[in-house]
Amino acid sequence: MKPRFGHGSVIVGMQPDQDPAVLAYAVSLAAASGADLIGAYVDPGSYLIEWDPSGNVLGHSLERALDPEDDAATAVRELGPLLQAAVQEHGLQCSFRVLGGDPAMALGRLAAAMTASVIVVGARRPGLLAGVNEILAGSVVRKLLATQRIPVLAIPRVDARPPLHG
Repeated sequence: MKPRFGHGSVIVGMQPDQDPAVLAYAVSLAAASGADLIGAYVDPGSYLIEWDPSGNVLGHSLERALDPEDDAATAVRELGPLLQAAVQEHGLQCSFRVLGGDPAMALGRLAAAMTASVIVVGARRPGLLAGVNEILAGSVVRKLLATQRIPVLAIPRVDARPPLHG
């Protein structure tokens, strides 16, 4: 496979209340490479069911509808305007998608569909619930590294503690 860094979109995984450094790094990378920026929120509580017989994801499967009655959906709807505001001063093209399913697999499907050059994600959220979720579902970063053929850039949390060793 030929490297195509800088010759495809930058995909950034987004979540409500995410460390702003994740989006800032993605914007900076897209601006430096002249690439479009595609923000994506993945709802792990839903999944894709629309596949064509050849095994490809249908285009409309990559855009999940949000329930207007869902309170959590309100926070997700704010991610699109946040992305628009972040790229405005750089003059970048951007779009925002809401995906369903396993976060690593959904981001990978989007990256393949958009022939992206890199996927940018943040480190897991702090807290016990996030740790239990990672144990049960696995690390998104690890899954991306194990399944993708394009670079994956993981942005550490600002509040990350230094290791106890060394």
